[in-house]
Amino acid sequence: MILAIPGSLRRSSINAAALRAAANAAARDGLAVTIDDSPRALPHFNPDLEPFPSEAVRRFRQVCADAGGLLLAVPEYTFDIPGAFKNALDWTVGSGSLYRKPIAVLHVAPAGRGERVREALTHVLRAHNAYITDHHVPITHRDRDADGEITDPVVEQLRTVVAQLAQRTSASQAA
Repeated sequence: MILAIPGSLRRSSINAAALRAAANAAARDGLAVTIDDSPRALPHFNPDLEPFPSEAVRRFRQVCADAGGLLLAVPEYTFDIPGAFKNALDWTVGSGSLYRKPIAVLHVAPAGRGERVREALTHVLRAHNAYITDHHVPITHRDRDADGEITDPVVEQLRTVVAQLAQRTSASQAA
């Protein structure tokens, strides 16, 4: 199973829409992609609480650990990772739930934007020894319908990203 996590708290986020489109396209190929937006419910990371994490933290860690691979779509806020998403990543360090996972980082910003969040995510995910790939699929307002959902031809690009992640996930589980 591939776990898809949007890095934005906005319900109408273009990143969340991209993950929904990717999950729907993957389902047509028989691939299971589960979208999890639970990082919005996690408490602030506190190392003192690490031995006694909340139920929300335990559940998030477990869903990450159970995933064969992760698909992340994260916007850039103030030249960095959004705080709530970084908080979620911090909660996974002690559990090792992202350790050596195949992780595809999907970037939907137009060319020339979002470079700093790509660098920051790569740096943070290396602390987990994750197997990271970056995928740039720029999405504009023209690629969204009236409900904000992603339309073709971008969907095919997202489908390819998921298929590649699924191959990497299968290979890492076989090793």
